[in-house]
Amino acid sequence: MLKTFLIILSLFFILTPTIYAYSEPVKVTVATPDIYPLSYLNSKNEITGTLVNCLNNNSNKKYTFHVVILPWARALQEVKGNRVNAIMPAVYTKQRATYLAYPDIAIFEFLSDVLVKKVSTSFTSFEIAKIQKKIIAKVRSKALTEEIKARVESAGLKILNVNDPLTGLKMLLQNRIDYFLGDPQIIKNIAQQAELMNKLSFVKLSNNTSLSYLAFSKSFAQNYNVNQVMKGINCHKPLLNQ
Repeated sequence: MLKTFLIILSLFFILTPTIYAYSEPVKVTVATPDIYPLSYLNSKNEITGTLVNCLNNNSNKKYTFHVVILPWARALQEVKGNRVNAIMPAVYTKQRATYLAYPDIAIFEFLSDVLVKKVSTSFTSFEIAKIQKKIIAKVRSKALTEEIKARVESAGLKILNVNDPLTGLKMLLQNRIDYFLGDPQIIKNIAQQAELMNKLSFVKLSNNTSLSYLAFSKSFAQNYNVNQVMKGINCHKPLLNQ
């Protein structure tokens, strides 16, 4: 009886490291909007893009990532309700930090927002735009950089929200708005796809960049070290070049 017990005990200590070595990785669900070229559905209805590929190439085998494409507002609700574990790309704001856990390392850098206008129009300043009663729009889910937001607000301008960049560009060319604000690389990629580049002009507003994160739900962050999760993701350097 004692001999049998000792054999079983020995097997337990021998097999335990093997069991832990082959434990299943933690599956992290990530919500992201459809924003070409960062995350989007290709012609085969597969989720791909610069950020998606970055997660798929994660070197930390303790974690795997499952990305879902959702409208930004719903993506925020899903992560706030702990139905998905994380959201990207999320610029840090104090308001978002009340329900999102931000890691120390950003996933990439956004270039500063640009102002898009028709080739035939001009732009001098936001103050002049206010006097001329110009209409400025941005994508609803887009958080302007603090610098550009402050400049727009100090001029007393109100911003119209649209659903997506292509809608904003079409409204611009239809004279329904005068200017469109947003990320230069995303807008340029969409404009190129729609063959609109020769009709548009881009006004650089700043040389600054803003960090964007793979931000996690508070519930996930209570159970896992989000900085450890980020250690296997090697795309925190700037991905977008103007």
